Amino acid sequence: MSELKFYEYCDVKNPKYLVIFLHGYGANGENLINLSYEFKKILPEAHFISPNAIQPWEGGFPNTYQWFSLYGGIERKTIDAIAADIKNSNKILAQFINNQLARFNLTPEKLFLIGFSQGAMMSLYQGMTMPHKLAGIISFSGKLILPETLGEKIISKPEICLIHGESDSVLPIEHFFDAKKALSEKDFIHEAHSFPNLDHSIDINGIRVAQKFIKKTIT
Repeated sequence: MSELKFYEYCDVKNPKYLVIFLHGYGANGENLINLSYEFKKILPEAHFISPNAIQPWEGGFPNTYQWFSLYGGIERKTIDAIAADIKNSNKILAQFINNQLARFNLTPEKLFLIGFSQGAMMSLYQGMTMPHKLAGIISFSGKLILPETLGEKIISKPEICLIHGESDSVLPIEHFFDAKKALSEKDFIHEAHSFPNLDHSIDINGIRVAQKFIKKTIT
């Protein structure tokens, strides 16, 4: 299993937290690493990492990647069609996370996963299937795919923050409401925030909400 290429930012020698950003479909790790400058205001002793996803993007542009195929669009793909891809990506990502935690001698409860779009799907799925509870997960403009829908089990229940634009043209706001409902039914501690007039993106309002979530989680 080859190691994922990643971008990183840190200005401390012995970090007390690890933050891993997971980018969206057709992007790369560099796309999110600049968010480090916002989140270090809340986690000044954190190391920030943003890996490229495991597959070259099927759209064909250079230096772009995907966690799993969405050819034809997420709304047209059935769970069965993407199940094997998600499971495979999840295993590779889990190994990457374990390697990075070991690199800094940190435990999972010191790890935050922050994902956007397809990366949010991976963050949620990954956090639920890890054997130890993470510090927290922040999902920007994502979609919840429960492990049990792919024949796996929910193993741990990290705290989750859902953030979504009400005008999202890629993953409509209905996915946000579906995720809220499912997390409530599964007794996850979570919070959910939607923003009017926001399309499929991360804005400063979402970042501020995410910062507050992290601050509340670590205190």
